[in-house]
Amino acid sequence: MERLNKKIKNATAKVYDGISFKSLFEVATYKVLTECGFCPRYEAEKYVIVKGFMPTIPFYTKDKNTRMLKSEMGKVRDITYTPDFTFDYKDYKIVIECKGFENDVFPLKKKLFRKYLESFEKYMFFEVFNQRQLKQSIEIIRNL
Repeated sequence: MERLNKKIKNATAKVYDGISFKSLFEVATYKVLTECGFCPRYEAEKYVIVKGFMPTIPFYTKDKNTRMLKSEMGKVRDITYTPDFTFDYKDYKIVIECKGFENDVFPLKKKLFRKYLESFEKYMFFEVFNQRQLKQSIEIIRNL
């Protein structure tokens, strides 16, 4: 079972166009991108930004029940990132993340994802917090 991040603060989930969005801002972003002629895919791509591994070095941490130290040698899972929207435009991969309130994990994942993208060409990443920034992003994309 995959561990989920903390609930998105002040977000209202909504189904639109057969897609289950996590927030009204994501719905609005999808509408604007579609109206502008783009073909945004919602949470369609999952990136492995740090590959999991089987540890070889002994690692001891407290047991949840006994509070005594115990060996933890199980597989360390991948660190993944699933952006809100991705689409292709003029040989570029466009990634758009809609942000209201950041959860506890996002600042670290954003840094790791930015580092991951450095190994590719023709990617653009936009983190938008409102409609004005979304429109500015669309203008930047169209000027490619």
